[in-house]
Amino acid sequence: MIYKDASKTVSERVEDLLQRMTLKEKVGQLFGMVNYGQVVPVQNAKEHFSHGAGTLSFLNSSQTGNTKKDMETLKELQRFFVEETRLGIPVLIHNEGIAGAQIPGATTFPQSLNVASTWEPELAMKMGAVVRKQLMAFGIRAVHSPLFDLGRDPRWGRIGETYGEDPYLVAQMGTSFVKGVQGDHQVMATAKHFVGYGNTEGGRNGGEQQIAERKLLDTYCFPFEAAIHEGQVNGVMNSYGILNEQAVSTSKWLLTDLLREKLGFRGLVVADYGSVSHANARYRVAKTQKETAIMALKAGMDVEQPSNTCYRFLEEAVESGELEIDYIDRSVRRVLETKFRLGLFESPYSEGDFYKEISYPGYQELSQEIAEKSIVLVKNEENILPLIQKLKIAVIGPSSDNKINFFGGYSSVATAETTTSDFDRSEDENFIKIAYDVVISEHKEMLKSRGIEFDIKPSSEQKAQIIEMLKKNRSKSNKDYQSMEEFLERFYPNCSTVKELLEREFGEENVFHAKGCHITQPIEGGIKEVKHAVEQADIVIAVLGGRESMRASDATSGENKDNINIYLEKPQMEMMEEVFKLNKPVISVIVDGRPLATPFISEHSKTVLYAWLPAQTGAHAIVNILTGKRNPSGKLPVTVVKDTGQIPIYNSRLPFYVDLNEWAEYIDNDKNTPLYPFGYGLSYTTFEYSNLKLNKEVSTTGELIVTFTIKNIGSCPGDEIAQLYIRDCFSSIARPTKQLVGFKRVNLDVNEEKEVTFIVDMAHLAFHNIDMKQVVEPGEVELYVGASSEDIRLQDSFDIIGEERTVDRKVFSSKVTVTSLNKFSTL
Repeated sequence: MIYKDASKTVSERVEDLLQRMTLKEKVGQLFGMVNYGQVVPVQNAKEHFSHGAGTLSFLNSSQTGNTKKDMETLKELQRFFVEETRLGIPVLIHNEGIAGAQIPGATTFPQSLNVASTWEPELAMKMGAVVRKQLMAFGIRAVHSPLFDLGRDPRWGRIGETYGEDPYLVAQMGTSFVKGVQGDHQVMATAKHFVGYGNTEGGRNGGEQQIAERKLLDTYCFPFEAAIHEGQVNGVMNSYGILNEQAVSTSKWLLTDLLREKLGFRGLVVADYGSVSHANARYRVAKTQKETAIMALKAGMDVEQPSNTCYRFLEEAVESGELEIDYIDRSVRRVLETKFRLGLFESPYSEGDFYKEISYPGYQELSQEIAEKSIVLVKNEENILPLIQKLKIAVIGPSSDNKINFFGGYSSVATAETTTSDFDRSEDENFIKIAYDVVISEHKEMLKSRGIEFDIKPSSEQKAQIIEMLKKNRSKSNKDYQSMEEFLERFYPNCSTVKELLEREFGEENVFHAKGCHITQPIEGGIKEVKHAVEQADIVIAVLGGRESMRASDATSGENKDNINIYLEKPQMEMMEEVFKLNKPVISVIVDGRPLATPFISEHSKTVLYAWLPAQTGAHAIVNILTGKRNPSGKLPVTVVKDTGQIPIYNSRLPFYVDLNEWAEYIDNDKNTPLYPFGYGLSYTTFEYSNLKLNKEVSTTGELIVTFTIKNIGSCPGDEIAQLYIRDCFSSIARPTKQLVGFKRVNLDVNEEKEVTFIVDMAHLAFHNIDMKQVVEPGEVELYVGASSEDIRLQDSFDIIGEERTVDRKVFSSKVTVTSLNKFSTL
C-alpha cells in the first residue's frame, strides 16, 4: 500500500490513504480524544474511537504521576490506533510546553514573560529543543505552544504566558521557540491564539475584541506571519472569543481568508478546548451543535478539541446533504499531511530515554540561565545591591519561603491538580451542560449500568441525577500524589526557597524570617512577627507578588483568572506599609506572572526586582542576583503602568500630541507616563553608547545599515541589551511613535568595547496604507538607539528614496552582528 511506503511523497501517501477511508474514518480524524484518567483508558478508546481519532490530549490532567504507568498507558493507546484500527492511522498526541513539557519530572522553565525578558531568542530556541526531546522521549509529538498573543493588559490572567507587548519582540522569541521545539519536523508546534486574543475588552479572557483590519494585519498578525514563514510552524490554534462580532472558531474570514490566503499558512488548524461548542453554547451564532460543526469545518477549523462535542454530527451532515464531502476531505488531508510529515506512521511511539532526558544537568542549568537573565532590576537606589556579607537580613512576604509560587500556570507543577475541564472553566455550569449533552448522547450504556435508562432524553429527575454525578466525578482524582506540595517534593526535590538559600549564603543566625501574610489573606499576628524580624535586621528582603493557577483558591492570575486588581493584594500592601515605617532599607522582589503596578512599593523600596515566574531554579536565580554572583540584565518586555486607568499603555502607541513623546493628558499629570517603560532594566555596571553611523539614503528595495559602539565603563562585567527603534516622520496613515526593529544582547567585560551592526531590510518597514496595500513608502525616518524605549542614547535620521514599493510579504527579522574592538573577535 502506497500510504505505508515511506519512500513515497507525502502527497502520494495522503491521497492513497484518503481514497481508502470510509466516511466514519475520515470524520474520526477531525476530532480529539481525551484521556480522562480512566481505569482502563484503552478500553475507552476501543469503545468510542474504533474508527480512529485525529488528536489525543495527554496533559497533566491525563497523567497519574506514575511515570512508568503513564508512558505505558500512552503507548497502549497509540498501539490501539496503529495495530487495532482498520487502517492503522496513528493519533497525534499533544501536551503543553511554554514552561517545559507538562509532564511530572520534566525540566520546568521560567514562563514566557521571563523568556521574553532575556531578549535572547537563542535561549528560547534552546528551551524549545529541550521540550522537544523530553516530549518525544515520553511519546508525545505535538505541543500547544507557544503564544503569539500581544500582552498589553495586566488585568488579563494569561499575560504571563505571552512574550510581551511588542509584535517584533514576540515574533523573535516565539519563532525561535518554534524552531527549537519542531526540530526537523519532529514535533508540531502550535502558534496560538489566532488572533487578537490578548486584546479583549476589559482584559476578560475569551471576551469581545474589536480590532480594525489594518491594526489586525500590521500588528496582531505580524508574529503569526513570522512564525509561518520564518519558523515553518506546523500548527495554529484559534482564539477563544469574538473578534469584530465573529466567533473566531466559526469564522471563514479569520481561519481561511486571513490565515491561509493572506498570511500563507499551510498547516493544521486545531481548536482550543471547547471553542467550537462555544459558537453554539455561548455566542449563539449557530442554533445546534450540528450547525456549529458545519460552520466551523467550512470556516477552516480542521480538528475539534478536546473531544467531538460538535464534530460527531459531521457524518450525519454529509449523509443528509447539509455538508459537501469536499470539506471533510480538505481537513482530513491536512491532518494526514501533518502526521506523515512528523513521521508518525514510521515512528508512532516514544523516541529516546525519558529518564535520561530529564536527568541531564545541562537542562536545569539552562532553566537557571533563563531565570537569571530574565530578572529585571528596575530600581537600585544607593547601590544597595549587590548585598555585602555580614548582613543581618529579614526575609518576609508570602513567597519568601514558598516554592509553588515560582511556577507558571501551564507548568507541570501548577497543573499537577488540574482536570481537563480546568482548561475551559470560565463558566463552570456551562461546562456541566456541555458534558451533560455528551453523556446522554454517547454514554447511554454507562448511564444504564447506573440505573439511568431513557428513550429519547432523560426526565427532569434523571437530568438532575446525571448532573450531580458529573459534578462528583469532577472532584475525583486519578493521581498517585495527594497534593501539589507532595508533587513538587517528589518530582523536583532540589527546588529551594529564597529563605533557604539566604540562610545557606549568610548563615541561619543572620536570617530572620516571617511570612507576614498569605498572598490574598492576612495571617493573625503576621504583621507583628514581620516587624519583630525587621527590627533585628540591617536590611529587608520582601518577596511579594501573586500566584498563577487555573484553580487554586489564592490564584491572582492564570487562565480564566483575570484580575482587575493590578497591584499587590491588600494584605501584602498593609504589611509593607508597616515595614516601611521602620525605616530599614527594603529590597522588594516581585514574583508574579503579571507586570504588577507597584508605585507605592517602588517609591519606598531602595531596590525593586521583577522576577516573574522563574520555575524550579527560581530561588537560586534570585539569590544569585541579590548577592552579585550574577549581574542583572533583564529588560521589560511590557510597559509597567502606575494605575489601572492607564490601560492600555504600550510602547508602539500612535502619536497623541504635537510632541510625539507625550503619552496622555490625564488630569493627574503623574499618570501621563508609565511607571517603567518597555525595554527598561538596570545593571550593576554602566554602559556607554557612541559612534553611530548609518547610510543616510536607502532605496525602498534596499537595506539600512546601522553601526554603533557600546562600552562597559563600570566596575564589573555585564550584559547590555541594545535596542533599535524607528519613527516615520510623515506617512499616509498614522504610524507608531516608536517601532522596535532590532535588538541584541551584548556581553561586555570591564572597559571592553563592541561594535554592533544592524541590517534592516526596508520590506520590514512595510505597512498597509490608506488603500490597504502593503507598501514601503519613501520619506524621512528617525532612528533611535537606546537602552530602553525611553532611554535613547543615540539618534539620527535617514531617507527612504525611490518609488513606493508594494510587497507581498514583509521581512520579519533584522540581521545583527557584534564585533569586539578589544579582542578582535566576531561573535
